[in-house]
Order: sequence, then C-alpha cells, then structure tokens
Amino acid sequence: MSSEPPPPPQPPTHQASVGLLDTPRSRERSPSPLRGNVVPSPLPTRRTRTFSATVRASQGPVYKGVCKCFCRSKGHGFITPADGGPDIFLHISDVEGEYVPVEGDEVTYKMC
Repeated sequence: MSSEPPPPPQPPTHQASVGLLDTPRSRERSPSPLRGNVVPSPLPTRRTRTFSATVRASQGPVYKGVCKCFCRSKGHGFITPADGGPDIFLHISDVEGEYVPVEGDEVTYKMC
C-alpha cells in the first residue's frame, strides 16, 4: 500500500464524457387523445356554425357524458359519452356560462 493520496479528479476533456452527444435531439410529445383519429376541419363551434345548425342543435336531444379532459389554456377538451360512443371534441366557445369543465365532471350536451 502506498501512503500517497489519490490524484484529484480531472475535468472532462471532450463532450462525450459529460453526456453531450452530437446526435439530433428528439422531442418527446405528450399523449394526444386524437392521435390516430381524424379531426374534421374546421370544427363547427358555436362561433362558426351556421344558423340552420344552431336550430338543429337547439331542437335536438340532450345527451349525457363525462369530461375526459379539458385544457383551459388551449380552450378545448373531450367528452366521453355515457352511451359509450367515440369521444366528442369540446371547444370553449360551446361552453355555456362561466363554468369550465374539468376531468371527471358529468356534463350534458347537444349535437349540431
């Protein structure tokens, strides 16, 4: 055994030693409820729908569902119908009053 202390740690000499590689970075994407599904464009929100579509919606049946998700900053989300159909897109302009749904809320809605 030697009585000399170990040498001090040396700083890294190149990028690979600190974990920085010269490879392109790939950005992780957050999961999207619509990934793989086709979204109609433009979406018929209350601001963009025609008068006849508004009349049809007001005369149509009331459906029940649960708010699957709603992003306040983006102003949209999805409703899972109680009858088990596909999720329904919800835009903030279609929300009546000042109430904004959150995940798990039971909601009623009409289709146009």
